Amino acid sequence: MTMSVVLAVTLQTCHGLPIHCVLKLYDRRFGSCLRYILKKKTAPHTPENEAAFEAFVRRGMMPGFLRYPKKRNETEDFAVTAREFLDEGNRTDSLAKYEATLWRDCIEHFECETKAYNRLADCQGRLVPHVLAHVSLSTTQLTAMPPEAAPYFEVKGILLERIDGFCLEDLTLATPLPSNLRTWQQLIQSGADVAHEINRRGIIMEDCAPRNVVVDKQSHTPRIIDLAQCRFRDELVEQWYKWDTDNPGAIGAVMVNLVQKKTGAKLPIRYPDYRAIIAGIKRRKAEAAVADRKRA
Repeated sequence: MTMSVVLAVTLQTCHGLPIHCVLKLYDRRFGSCLRYILKKKTAPHTPENEAAFEAFVRRGMMPGFLRYPKKRNETEDFAVTAREFLDEGNRTDSLAKYEATLWRDCIEHFECETKAYNRLADCQGRLVPHVLAHVSLSTTQLTAMPPEAAPYFEVKGILLERIDGFCLEDLTLATPLPSNLRTWQQLIQSGADVAHEINRRGIIMEDCAPRNVVVDKQSHTPRIIDLAQCRFRDELVEQWYKWDTDNPGAIGAVMVNLVQKKTGAKLPIRYPDYRAIIAGIKRRKAEAAVADRKRA
């Protein structure tokens, strides 16, 4: 299950040494989770869907339609989802709006992940993979499209360093089981620490889970590989930081439970002291306020 298409890519360099990469594509036509309409049920992309979407775009309907979910999201507690448009009466319009909303979702995921990797520029290759390039692919013959319609038929992508290793979620599938679980404990602790390091840079992951952590087989260090659904803040406030405490726990606590089910042992994992962190944020804000008053 995935939100994006992921392809293995090999680049041939002028020096003759190939570079193995991963190309992540934000394509509305694919991704089982992206096209969910019911639990474990997806709405497949079909020629009928594409024809409805293309006609919708050609009629110049996209700009006005995209303002509608944006306005609703500003006033409602729950975000507008693509699936709700499938319940509208006119089948052609409902399919077009469904695809249009998925297009918006893909663009938002691409922009979010790009912003997150930019913030983590100094951490690439350590906490997250290196970003090698950004790409834009066409899904149709753009010569047949008006210039203003062309962006709606482009697929954005990010070319990333390939991390050879295993998914942290699969840690307990190893056979035979290790006689000493300290290695597992260290890996899980490192995964939770990576999540916290990313949080400290003002990035909160909304889809934080062991399945999004890959352990490099050479360095035996974890990397977070999915940053498409994040929130950003320059300085974390108390209410927001409390919500963020699930990021390290979403990796650490889940893996502790998996290991306990497999071995019967409960591994001790350390989590950040959020009370101290929040107190520090308050202290810095108070000090800044005092300094501002003195300058005034």
